[in-house]
Amino acid sequence: MMMMMKKKQGSLLRIIIAVTLTLLLCFLTADSEVRCIESERHALLNFKQHLTDPSNRLASWAAATSDVDCCHWVGVVCHNRTSHVLQLHLRTFYPLYDELTTDDAQYEAQWEAYERSMFGGKINPSLLDLKHLIYLDLSYNYFGGTHIPKFLGSMGSLRYLNLSHAGFVGLIPHQLGNLSNLHYLDLGHNNLYVKNLQWLSGLPLLQHLDLSSANLSQASDWLQEINKLPSLSELRLSYCHLSGFIPPPIPSSINFSSLTTLDLSDNSFENTSILFWVFGLHNLVSLDLSWNQFQGPIPVHLQNLTSLRHLDLFWNEFNSSIPNWLYSFSHLEFLNLGSNSLQGRISSAIGNLTSAISIDLSFNELEGKVPRFLGSLCKLREIRLSYNEWGQEISEIFESLSGCVSNGLEILEMKGAQLSGPIPWSIGNLSSLRSLDLHMNQINGTLPQSFGLLSKLESLNIGLNMLEGVVKQLDSYPMTGNKSGKGAGVH
Repeated sequence: MMMMMKKKQGSLLRIIIAVTLTLLLCFLTADSEVRCIESERHALLNFKQHLTDPSNRLASWAAATSDVDCCHWVGVVCHNRTSHVLQLHLRTFYPLYDELTTDDAQYEAQWEAYERSMFGGKINPSLLDLKHLIYLDLSYNYFGGTHIPKFLGSMGSLRYLNLSHAGFVGLIPHQLGNLSNLHYLDLGHNNLYVKNLQWLSGLPLLQHLDLSSANLSQASDWLQEINKLPSLSELRLSYCHLSGFIPPPIPSSINFSSLTTLDLSDNSFENTSILFWVFGLHNLVSLDLSWNQFQGPIPVHLQNLTSLRHLDLFWNEFNSSIPNWLYSFSHLEFLNLGSNSLQGRISSAIGNLTSAISIDLSFNELEGKVPRFLGSLCKLREIRLSYNEWGQEISEIFESLSGCVSNGLEILEMKGAQLSGPIPWSIGNLSSLRSLDLHMNQINGTLPQSFGLLSKLESLNIGLNMLEGVVKQLDSYPMTGNKSGKGAGVH
C-alpha cells in the first residue's frame, strides 16, 4: 500500500513538472513571437511620410522590408509583452564643443553633418493612433517655422514631451494642458509665446518644465500659475522676457517645496526684490541668475539656500564685496560670480568651500592677494580669476596653489590680473593642467624647465608679457593654436 502511494505521488509530481514546463515554454514562445501592432506600424509609416529625412536615418521604417516588426525600427521602443509602441526617440544629437580639444575645422564638419541629419517637414496626426505612447522626443530638429500641433494635446498617455531646439514658432497651444499624465515638458529654445499660462494647471504631475526663449511677457501671473504645479522639481525660464514682472501681493502664497533647479537667466531683471519667492526655496540645488541686470549687494537672503551646489550670478551688476556667508556653502560645487563689479578681497574663508569644483571670479574689481587657502580645495578643477586687481608676484599665486588642489587642477585663467615676476619652478606641480592663460600681465624672465612636466597641457596663452627665450618642449605639446613663438606670444 505504501509503495502504491509513493508511485502515485511520483507520477503526480512528474505531471506537475511537465505541465509547468509546457506552460513556461508556451509563455516564452508567445513572448518571442510578439510583433508590433499593424495599426501602429501604419501610423509610424504615415508619420514618416510627412517628415524630411535628408540622411535617411529612418531607412528601417519601410513598408516593404524583411524586418516588418516596427519594434525593431530605429528610435522605436515597444512594450516587451503587449508590443504597443511606447517611446519614440527621434532627437538629433547636437555636436559638442570643447574649447580645449575641438578643432574648429572638425567642429564645422560635425555641424554640417548635424544639419544634414536633422528631421524636418510636418508632424502627422497619425501619431494619435499610438494610443500607448508615453515618450516623444523630437528635439534638436528643424520643423521650418511651423506651429506646435494642437493635436499633441490629445495624446493623453504622454509622460515625456521634448520639442526643444526644433524650430517651432507661434503660440504655445493651450491644448497641451490636457496632458494630465505629463511629467516632463521641454519647449525651450524655439520662437514661441504665450498669452497666459493657465493651461499649466492641467499638468498636476509635471516635474520638469522648460520654456526657455518663449516670450512670457503677456503672462503677468506666470509665477502664480507655475506655483500650481505641486510636483515641480526643475524650472527653466531663461530669456523669457520677464523684466516687467511685478511681484504678486501675497509672497507667502508661493510654495515650491519640491523645486531643486531654477534657471531665470537672461531676463534683464534689475531689482532683486522680485526674487523674494526664491529665498524660501530651501531644497534648491541649482540656481542660475546670470545675464540679468541685478544691482547692489548680493542679496543676503540667498544665505538661506544652504543646499546649493550650483550658483551662477555671472554678468550682473553686483557691486559689493563677496559676502562672508557665501563662504559657508560647504555643498557648493560650481560658483560663478564673473563679470560683475565685485570689490574688496577674497576672504581666507574661501577654504570652507570644500566641495568646490569650479570657481569663476573673473572680470570684477577684486584686489589684494589670492588666499593660500584656495590651495586646500582638493576637488577644485577650474579657477578663473582674470581681469581683477591682484597686483602680486606670480610666484605667490603658484605657492597658494601648492596644496592638494595641484593634483587635479585642469584650468587656470589669470589674464589681465596685474601679475608680475618670473614663473616659478613649482608650476610643474600642476600635473593635470589642460589650459593655462596668463595673457597680458607683467610676467618676466624665462619659462622654467619644469614647464616640460605639464604633459596634459592643451591650451596655452602667455602673450603680452615680458618673457624672454623659448622652451623647446612647448613645440611638442598637443596644444590647440597656442604654441611657443607666435601663438604663445613670448615677449
